[in-house]
Amino acid sequence: MKRQLTFKPTLIALLVAASCSATSAEQISPNKGTSKVDLERITVTANRKENVDTDLAMSVQSINKEELSLDNGQHVAESLNSISGVLIDQLSGGQGHKTSIRMPINTSGYYLYLQDNIPLQSPAFFNHNALWWSSFNTNVERVEVLKGAGTALYGSGAVAATINILSENIAEQASTSLGGTLGEYDYGKVQMSHSEKTSKEQGYRISSSYLTNNGWRDHTGSERFEVNFRHEYELSANERLVTLFVASDLKQEMAGRLTEDLYKNDKTNSGLSDEVLASDPLRKSKYARLSTQWDKFSGDNYYSLIPYVRYRSNDYTATWNLNMPKVESKVKTIGLLGLANFEHGIDTETTMGMDIELSEGDQLSYQPFDYTTTGWNADTYVKGERFYDDTVKYTSVAPYFQHKRPLADNLILTVGARYDYANYNYNNHLGIYGDIGHGKLSLHDRSDNFNHFSPKASLNYHLTDHSSTYLRYANSFRIPTAGSLYHLSTKYSENLKSLKPEVSDTYELGYKANFDTFTLDTAIYYMDVSDGIVSKYDDNGQRYLTNASRVIHKGFEVATNWQISNEFNLSVAYSKSKHEFDEDGNYSGKEMKMAPDYIANVRLRYTPAAFLGFSSMLEMQSIGQYWMDDENSQDAEGNDRIYGGYTILNLKARYKVNSKLSFNARILNLTDKAYAQEAEYRYRKVSLSPGSPRTLYVGLNYQW
Repeated sequence: MKRQLTFKPTLIALLVAASCSATSAEQISPNKGTSKVDLERITVTANRKENVDTDLAMSVQSINKEELSLDNGQHVAESLNSISGVLIDQLSGGQGHKTSIRMPINTSGYYLYLQDNIPLQSPAFFNHNALWWSSFNTNVERVEVLKGAGTALYGSGAVAATINILSENIAEQASTSLGGTLGEYDYGKVQMSHSEKTSKEQGYRISSSYLTNNGWRDHTGSERFEVNFRHEYELSANERLVTLFVASDLKQEMAGRLTEDLYKNDKTNSGLSDEVLASDPLRKSKYARLSTQWDKFSGDNYYSLIPYVRYRSNDYTATWNLNMPKVESKVKTIGLLGLANFEHGIDTETTMGMDIELSEGDQLSYQPFDYTTTGWNADTYVKGERFYDDTVKYTSVAPYFQHKRPLADNLILTVGARYDYANYNYNNHLGIYGDIGHGKLSLHDRSDNFNHFSPKASLNYHLTDHSSTYLRYANSFRIPTAGSLYHLSTKYSENLKSLKPEVSDTYELGYKANFDTFTLDTAIYYMDVSDGIVSKYDDNGQRYLTNASRVIHKGFEVATNWQISNEFNLSVAYSKSKHEFDEDGNYSGKEMKMAPDYIANVRLRYTPAAFLGFSSMLEMQSIGQYWMDDENSQDAEGNDRIYGGYTILNLKARYKVNSKLSFNARILNLTDKAYAQEAEYRYRKVSLSPGSPRTLYVGLNYQW
């Protein structure tokens, strides 16, 4: 079977449409009645200071408050997927997710997730679901995505993208809001927020939310509570403290993927056996973080310190493994982010800083019930067996610098570098060592050290006051996690003991423009990953990780936004990419699995002048075809194992009755299309994650 695209807009068509992802431009309020797009798009993720996007030699895009309110998503994916090159797969309609940004759809640590510039988790204990620990459902002003390797401010994990959830500031006048959303499948969400200035120098905002959802598939219900507290204290005209506390409590039922037969006949099935369902597999996660940011301006110099403490637990059943083991973990962290910025003249500045982290993680995995697998290499698991039980202490220290200076009129050079040192101390509580059965290896206590030097360089040239082009190089890396290092397979123990950091070199060429009625962002990238840490499976179906020599990721992204008139706005985000193994012994020259040929999002907004306060959006989300396995194999009939992708439509609306009351509604998967959100060939069979059917949500918000 030849590869065929189900949807493939060309670059020329996109430019003719002159549309842009709303996520890359500050959108127009439906009550402003203007036909011009805001010329300056501001971002803070690059260096914790406000920057105009055309001053930055990188691809960074944002979603503003107006767009987030129109989306009113139950998951941050509903907004993030409107950014060019971004695909967040919300798993089974719950709070978990997988990410694809300049990478295949994956669960690996290529992404750095932040809230208010502070990492949501430790790279030593990376979890692909980290966005559920953000305060997206409670207090969010803007979401920013820096695509590609991060700046010198960011270390392990900032390989393919950095996502930053930014909280709303304190209101100038006392303000309280209460909102609620109801949806099909017993979905409900309640949100509350109150903000006020208690004096001229200080004020606070407290926000909370509660979400419950039974899920459209069997055993996919979820329940989540979160709270966000923000306190701002102006010590002087040039100095302030911002204290943040975030906490959440998540409980979620777990389901598995479906076989081809189940997918055809019963998409609502949990994909789990009666025996497994009897154990009621759940995921429970608690999260808390307290931080204080001290900012001081002294003349042309800026200083910032952010001490923080963080705790998270994550207990679940690994439903993707045949024996469904239980996993329990908790991680405690103390960290410090320090930064100083010195301005030397016009467009000349130097930034120096250091990040310090101390984390301790406890991880346990055990068998919850007696279970015997069938088929090739069948195995028997006995209730109570422990597969690992350990404590890992992680220490990292990372100094960095970044220097910016003009080389000529309108031409700015930025160079930087970061040195990361990381140490693991592993303490095994099993009390037995060596081969413990089931393809598992138990290690003696040990210590491991990693270090990496990451250079960065870029050129940014202002073509006009509102357009620029840039050339960027950035080296980045990701360290092996504690699980990668110490939870090993006996068959591949020698390889696993020698896991090395994965190193990437990214080259990027881009163009940005903010014109009167439309914006344009384009980028071409080439990412060379050496010693890539990838998942493979042994003959028993056991997953293991290994350094796979070299992988190449390349593609282009384009986002345009066209304010057609006072009433119509059109935006399109499109990316096309290719991800292939370059020097891997088994897969050289083959494409990586679950790597969509393209990702596209189109949003047409309608704000009728005759219906003041009403705004609506018709959205199309589409992904292209991809291989279902790294082998790029064929089925028994000789057809390539390629999934054809999907295209779905969403309809969203919001009506602001007055300054206090607003209503919202959205219909996801408008045409009720049956599609697979993910498709993979594993364990010698196809497994599918069904996409959600048509679902209606309605809500209201009242502010006083």
